[in-house]
Amino acid sequence: MAQPYRKNPNEPPEVPPGTPGHRDLDPIEQAMHELPYGIYIVGSVEDGQANGMIADWVMQVSFEPRLVAVAFEHDSRSLRRIGANRAFTINLLSADQHGLELARHFLQPTEGAKIRGRSADAAARQHHKLDGVDHRLTASGCPVLEEGLAWLECEVEQLLPAGDHTLVIGRVIDGAVTGAGDPLTSTYTGWVYSG
Repeated sequence: MAQPYRKNPNEPPEVPPGTPGHRDLDPIEQAMHELPYGIYIVGSVEDGQANGMIADWVMQVSFEPRLVAVAFEHDSRSLRRIGANRAFTINLLSADQHGLELARHFLQPTEGAKIRGRSADAAARQHHKLDGVDHRLTASGCPVLEEGLAWLECEVEQLLPAGDHTLVIGRVIDGAVTGAGDPLTSTYTGWVYSG
């Protein structure tokens, strides 16, 4: 199973070898960690409340019509929101310190309990990831980050089960480049969500 947002596997492991909880990477997982991914903020809305989540499994899948795909864990709150509202946004961030700090703002899941092993207090916390982040809402109510590099607004075409994730295919209905520079990727951050 993937280990979300770990630092580069070539850095010292968080759990030293020979101690409980240490896990050596198999050769396939090591190879998959070398695949570069973009770092995106996917926006959704539920009951008028906009939200954003960090995602890296995003890609274009068609020219005509313009379609993109985003993979979500089956229990993702954002997946539920997107399935219900049939709309989402994709925000690209810039590959610089500001883009990295903006991405870090979205690393925590909305529900603190989603991370196993947290204290009862930490598990009970709700993270409102757009708090303090300049954004506007599309007509569908999904957020566009004001300090992003570019954005796309999408309508859901299909939801497809794909192993331990669900692939959401969206038709791109609007978008723009709003910043300058290169897009933020796992090559820049060193974060890993693969294997």
